[in-house]
Amino acid sequence: LVVVDVERDLSLLGGALARIEPQKILALIPEGMRESGAWIMGLTFGRYVLKPVHPEELLQAVRDRLELVALQETTARLSDELRARYRIENIIGISRGAEMRRAFVRTFASVRHPLFLSGERGVGKQMLAQTVHYSGPWALAPFVLVDTAHVPASALSGLLFGDSGWIEGEVEPLGRGVTSLLGAGTVYLTEVSLVPLPLQYRLAAFLQERQTLEAEDASAGPRLIFGSQWTPEQLRRKGLLVEDLYQLVREAHLAIEPLRARPEDIPYFVDYFLERICQRQQREKRVLTDDALQALARYTWPENVDELQRVLEVAVRRTAPPPIDVTHLPEPIGRPAPRVPKVPFPEEGIDFYELVEEFERGLIVEALRRTGGNQRRAARLLRLKETTLAAMRRRLKVEPDRT
Repeated sequence: LVVVDVERDLSLLGGALARIEPQKILALIPEGMRESGAWIMGLTFGRYVLKPVHPEELLQAVRDRLELVALQETTARLSDELRARYRIENIIGISRGAEMRRAFVRTFASVRHPLFLSGERGVGKQMLAQTVHYSGPWALAPFVLVDTAHVPASALSGLLFGDSGWIEGEVEPLGRGVTSLLGAGTVYLTEVSLVPLPLQYRLAAFLQERQTLEAEDASAGPRLIFGSQWTPEQLRRKGLLVEDLYQLVREAHLAIEPLRARPEDIPYFVDYFLERICQRQQREKRVLTDDALQALARYTWPENVDELQRVLEVAVRRTAPPPIDVTHLPEPIGRPAPRVPKVPFPEEGIDFYELVEEFERGLIVEALRRTGGNQRRAARLLRLKETTLAAMRRRLKVEPDRT
């Protein structure tokens, strides 16, 4: 921080401005030079102190300025970190879906149009919404996540618009909601189907009004990004998405496919997550064996990318170098795939139930043959109760003479 007495040396102020950011300069200005001093400094945040000034007041002004500079530097650093984390280049994978996500960000990051992201839990909808926000010209504005699964329906109206009472059809003002506080920021609603229909109509009206105002003011209101497990068309058919909102988002919709549909991306996710996990846990970088990678590719991933990250975190905790093998993966991923026997299958097809009965009959006959017709011992070989085996013999007509 540079403190300059403008009355003594105005040229020193000019030199400081040429080398130092204005927010790091604190000018001491006589009352008579107040207007010109403000003009010279471009004083938006009052970066000057009027003379005469008491030493304690000057010391407090220096403390305040240092705190503000530290806050601004921290904000800038965090903003740079967020922009680096949510770059288009960090959309992982080589699949067609990965390229579609990158193209989606390039198309919509610089426009204020409302967006819709659909896909199963854990596919990365929130991360893609953040990438859209931090890749655009409004990255310094806030990104607000509204988890509709955990915000009561009665509180959503107050959160978004700063009022209550909409359920009864009356709006009672409470304050300002995020739609008026964020300026040019972004609001991401995690599951739009949980937003009550009356509030969806209000959101649609807000978006339509904002489109009109944006011709004059780009910060007329935040961009809205909606997430859901279902597509806009599916929600409309279910009666969970109002027509006005559907019309606004249907042309700006991206469906994110589940991880099991893009196994070619798994090795790239593995490299990305292992590097981050090992850095966070302060461990040596791990790699996976081919068998472990094949096991990951076979698994169906019901919770998608989120589950893959958790699995790798467990594997890193369980192991030390060398590589992570399939035995280090948690069940059921590390369990070998069940053996599927080959069966004859004629061109004209088969009678499924007849073939199953024939297979059961053959097993029973062989068990009875090996035990000399002793039903109790045959049941033990087949891991069946003796009463169950007797019932199956009657149903399948396995007589003693067939043994």
